[in-house]
Amino acid sequence: MPTAGSPAARSAEPVCVLLASLIVWASTAQAGYYCANDPRIEAVDLSAPVDQGFLDTMRGIGIKTIIRYYDHEDETLPGKTLRRDERNLISANGFKTAVVFQHHNNQFASFNALRGRQDAERSLTHARENSQPLGSAIYFGVDGPWQAAYELANVAAYFRELKERLAGFGYRIGVYGSGLVCNMLLSTGLAELCWLGAPTSWPDYHAYYQARKWGLAQLRPSRCGGRSVDFNLANDIVADYGQFAR
Repeated sequence: MPTAGSPAARSAEPVCVLLASLIVWASTAQAGYYCANDPRIEAVDLSAPVDQGFLDTMRGIGIKTIIRYYDHEDETLPGKTLRRDERNLISANGFKTAVVFQHHNNQFASFNALRGRQDAERSLTHARENSQPLGSAIYFGVDGPWQAAYELANVAAYFRELKERLAGFGYRIGVYGSGLVCNMLLSTGLAELCWLGAPTSWPDYHAYYQARKWGLAQLRPSRCGGRSVDFNLANDIVADYGQFAR
């Protein structure tokens, strides 16, 4: 950890202040309207398809990356899955894209080796459809506060299967989740990138945020451009969080 007064510590101070202020904003304006140009916020994720009007709004407030979903055919939300035409529209408007696979990943029963194999294979189908370039990332959601030993073992089994199935295809594995889950998966080599989920009550959120080992840190939901969205901080220490262009 950086010592007090060191350049690293001094650079971390405004980031922590920023996080605190954004958490206060999010807690008071959750599901409210927040749509402003803020250079500290680089990416936006959403579960509904984008259109030209939405992208025009995002360009106007300085967003650089649109994060969309991969899912199984029985989508958990209608229109959740990124399709080729939408991907082309995002790219044609000069945005980068990032993707996360999520199918009931807020339910602990989803985390086992079989689902890891199924989700890996489905993510490859989507990657081909969207011409996702090699070297970019596919994130997988771990959308819960799990921390018991048996819970972490099941999450690890899921990611172990992901890693085995995706090996040789050239995609990096990312995890969306708590600080505890990010630390476990990155330290064991089962994932390369961490997208720190918004819930500050999830295990080790604050410690992992301050360690700055994440690529993205999600803020709480708001509305902008006619959509429910989550804005995200990008870690300037880890400029490449697996996003991709055309």
